[in-house]
Amino acid sequence: MPKLIVTSRYLKSGSGKKKQLYHYVKYIATREGSVPIPNANETAPATKNQQELISSLLNDFPDSKELFEYEDYQKDPTVKNGSALISEILDRNMDRLTSRENYVGYLANRPGAVKFGSHGLFSQSDEPINLEKVAKEIANHGGNVWTHVVSLRRDNAQAMGYDNLKAWRELVKRQIPNIAKNQKIDMANLKWYAAFHDKKTNPHVHIIVYSDNEREGFLTNHGIEKIRSGFANDIYADELHNLYAQQTDLRNLMKKESEQLMQKLADNISQNDVDNAELIDLVAKLHEQLNSSKGKKVYGYLKADVKKTVDEIFIRLSENESIQKMYSLWCEMEQQKHDVYSSAKLQFPKLADNKEFKSVKNMIIRTVLDMNSPVVDIEIEEPELTEKTDDDITDIPPQIDESKQLENDNVIFSDNEELTAEEFTCSNESAVTVDIDDEPQSKYYLKWSTAYKEACKIIYNKQSKLEDFQKAEQLLLNESRSGNVLAIQDLGKLYSTDKLGEKDEKKSFSFYEEAFQGFMEIEPDSDFMFPYEPKYKGQVMKPVDMRSYVWYRIGKMHCYGLGTEQDYEKAFEWFLKSAQEGNKFAQYSLANLYYYGNGVEKDLSQAFLWYQKSASQGQPYASYAAAQMYSKGEYVAENKETAQRYYKVALSGFLELESKGQADDNLYYKLGAMYKKGLGTEIDIPKAIEYFEKSTENMWSTYQLGRLYLFGAEELEKDKEKAVEWLTKSANDGNEYAQNMLDNMAQFENTILANTIFALFANLCKCIEDDYTQKYKSVRHTVDSRLRRMIRQKKQSFGIKDEQSQSYEQS
Repeated sequence: MPKLIVTSRYLKSGSGKKKQLYHYVKYIATREGSVPIPNANETAPATKNQQELISSLLNDFPDSKELFEYEDYQKDPTVKNGSALISEILDRNMDRLTSRENYVGYLANRPGAVKFGSHGLFSQSDEPINLEKVAKEIANHGGNVWTHVVSLRRDNAQAMGYDNLKAWRELVKRQIPNIAKNQKIDMANLKWYAAFHDKKTNPHVHIIVYSDNEREGFLTNHGIEKIRSGFANDIYADELHNLYAQQTDLRNLMKKESEQLMQKLADNISQNDVDNAELIDLVAKLHEQLNSSKGKKVYGYLKADVKKTVDEIFIRLSENESIQKMYSLWCEMEQQKHDVYSSAKLQFPKLADNKEFKSVKNMIIRTVLDMNSPVVDIEIEEPELTEKTDDDITDIPPQIDESKQLENDNVIFSDNEELTAEEFTCSNESAVTVDIDDEPQSKYYLKWSTAYKEACKIIYNKQSKLEDFQKAEQLLLNESRSGNVLAIQDLGKLYSTDKLGEKDEKKSFSFYEEAFQGFMEIEPDSDFMFPYEPKYKGQVMKPVDMRSYVWYRIGKMHCYGLGTEQDYEKAFEWFLKSAQEGNKFAQYSLANLYYYGNGVEKDLSQAFLWYQKSASQGQPYASYAAAQMYSKGEYVAENKETAQRYYKVALSGFLELESKGQADDNLYYKLGAMYKKGLGTEIDIPKAIEYFEKSTENMWSTYQLGRLYLFGAEELEKDKEKAVEWLTKSANDGNEYAQNMLDNMAQFENTILANTIFALFANLCKCIEDDYTQKYKSVRHTVDSRLRRMIRQKKQSFGIKDEQSQSYEQS
């Protein structure tokens, strides 16, 4: 039997006095509360007249079998219980027996009504209610008027604290927004009145609801169910909280079993042992249908034949043993919640027909559309700092980008020169004072000379050939002989590549070693350097503080083991010094150390902090890293919209680097991947292909090209010949995924389908679990709200002002 009864009904206009119900009205004059029942007769069997009247009432009002009094009468059909049942049925159905105007008066003044002023009617405001005026207003209202009756057994009411007017009034006020929502009434137009009847057996409240807008509002069976659920969740929040906790334990056991079944399915997929041929055929069919469909790829917009395929996939998925068990648990949970306010047994449809899970159909569509993304789509994220890659070593390339940044640095000199007005205006508190009398003691220096910059342009030009690289080599050698550490380090990098023919690791290490020695020697005097050449003849060059940049370069060499032992702890020290001075590249590198836990304890909060600092200065790789943290929910809450904003900033920065001729294969790959996946931009497959084709020395770019041509995509026809060509190149460059795809070309399409099916099963499990979790959160919120309310009341009883109230007073 339910612990709570909620009756909702449309209140008809007019007299409402039907002839066949007239004898019920007549009975009201002698019902319990008007004429007491003699004690001697209370335990006697119900009289013949009572039995006949009860039978007639139940015939006319069959929903009365839900009442508490009916349960009592069924167990013990005495005069007392019979009278209580007749009384409650009439009370519940008074709206059907009299006019609207008389009904309002009845609610306000019937025996047992707890007065709120001169009568029992109350509403949102504490202002006195003019009963006659309200009664006439409701009687003359041209639109729909609804009544709701919420009832508890006396023992439950006392246990839950609902044995007084204040508790019931606050309950109704809390539930009014839910009632308005489910009756489709705008809160601005909502009118409501209620009365609490403190009946001996079952305290209850009557509620009248209507809209100022006579055309507004309607109530469906689903809406009635939501209203009942709202009251139940509020009154029995603590009990439901315990129910959810018990069910969570059961759900976790079921989840573990489900994971084992899913693992078995995954193992079968990896061995190409998927026996559900019908489901595979359906997924393949839907994939083709969606690719040929125009317009929105959403269930409601699809043609009938495509919808039919989606429906058939849903049915096949729901036949899975694991899915059926999870759905059975969901149904059990819903029934237990429903038992709080109804004794009826819910009839649950099959999962595929349950409207609560209609979102699954769009999930199926999205999952199948994702077949246009690789099943083994290797995401080349920022590499861990144990790896050396071109973009890590060159900073895409730092010598050009950073020089432009540093040319704008402000410096104050201490050689007793008077500052010009312009210099004085540009100086600020962060400007550095240097002493030009100090003479550098090392033969090494740091300068973005014309020859050095020319060599860099050649090296990073995608059109450069062997003879061009040889020219760059000579330019760098000339610079290195005079002691330019930038040129010395770039020679180390150049010899580590095959641009001049075969790699020469011995030569490479030799130059890296000298570069490291050079940076260490110039570091003490790096606050006084001349890193730029005059832009015109006769220009007087002034020294610049280059400490943060030199610290950053030393940190990098420790980090990657360039010319010295790899030492993350030392790298951390140098990066930290530089980052604290505002160097955006050091800030990004420091964030990476924190992110991967190299040289320092892993700390995602510090990683995010330094990524943000670097990103705020325009470092696009830092913006990309921050975007990934938002996308994955690492340290920060997962937020796809914020991630997209950071990706957009990163994309803009990458494109700017490209426009300056500072892009390499890794950056081109990253741009291609961003256009392919729609990171910071709309998905643009042709543009993705364009960037992948610019970076064919990158094995992941050729892998992506091969995959795109093998499976096709929007705006791209399948081309197996091209696919094999690109995959072969990727495999020859050492990509084992590309080789695996080549070796299993015939089976790979089935593997794609099988993986898609696995994703469908996993996503469907998540849909059921998410529905459970969402409902659990709503109950937790109710419990937490009640706890906060109790704390506020306790504080007030001790004369302590609530902090929230204090803040309002101060504002």
